[in-house]
Amino acid sequence: MNLNLRGSYIGFSIFSLFAAPTSFAQTSNVFERDLSTIKQQGGCYIVDYSFTEVESLKEGYQLDERVYDTNSDKTTFEWIVPIQKSPTEIRLQHILFLKDFETGEVKGVMKHHAEDWSYEQNFLFDFSSTRLWNPLTLEKNSRMWTRKVTNLDDGLRYQCAAKWDHSKFNPEWNCANFSPIPGRESRDMGRKDYQALDRNTRIIAYGNSWAERQNNVKTTLQSFTRFPLARELGRTWYIKQPDSACMEAQKFVEERKAFWRILMNVWEEFLTQEKSFEELAQFRGQSRYPMIAQLEEDNYSKIIDDPTNAEWVKTEIRNIIQNFRKE
Repeated sequence: MNLNLRGSYIGFSIFSLFAAPTSFAQTSNVFERDLSTIKQQGGCYIVDYSFTEVESLKEGYQLDERVYDTNSDKTTFEWIVPIQKSPTEIRLQHILFLKDFETGEVKGVMKHHAEDWSYEQNFLFDFSSTRLWNPLTLEKNSRMWTRKVTNLDDGLRYQCAAKWDHSKFNPEWNCANFSPIPGRESRDMGRKDYQALDRNTRIIAYGNSWAERQNNVKTTLQSFTRFPLARELGRTWYIKQPDSACMEAQKFVEERKAFWRILMNVWEEFLTQEKSFEELAQFRGQSRYPMIAQLEEDNYSKIIDDPTNAEWVKTEIRNIIQNFRKE
């Protein structure tokens, strides 16, 4: 099976990744064992989110008693597609959709965030202040995996580097980093009183399911000065389901993967240089995500029908990203 898929978004069947679970006892080196653990996070899952504030860190601040729970009146699913980008890089592309409890009707299929896992990367982009990321050089021969979590348009969100720990029964990856306020807070919960998270993330792989536990500090920013507001505890459970439960998401991927491949590759053109990356909030009164989303909606089928449209789409994406970049 050829796993080198650079230039081809999805070039192998995801079913082949789960035909025979990898035995870590038979894996001879650290890299292959880590890579196997990451790949096993692919598949179809019910996803259970829970985030709640547990401690006030600012005098006079009253805890937000709301619990962020996406499954209170529906079931949240994700189809997670592993894409081998190079021998040392793998993307986990999340596709999110909802199912009605009573009818089973599928609603809201959408491209969610991606996780780019890279082994012994030279540097990462460290979130420093609002819409500003600075390069952070990483030590060589560290055995660390950098996890880059993207925005919905594949843009920078946050990155963190750490080793996988296989000393316990269930492999773990633990990392601390700074990041922008998550969309679940700014978009879904309407929070405008803080701008960033001081994150502590613990990913635990259980074989047929996995969890991401978070112990975060909500933080207000004044230029480069950080002020803690409140501590939150979060948990995201990924509970394995048959691949057939994610058929609608699989169809969605097949229709749009050509556009996503172009988007991913264009972003990599901007993120290979070890220098600061700063963004504008708006360009000519518009935000970047809806512009790229509209470009996708208008052109994903045209790329399938006529691949020559790919070069025009690539140029348009490049222009959008450049217009929102503050030089």
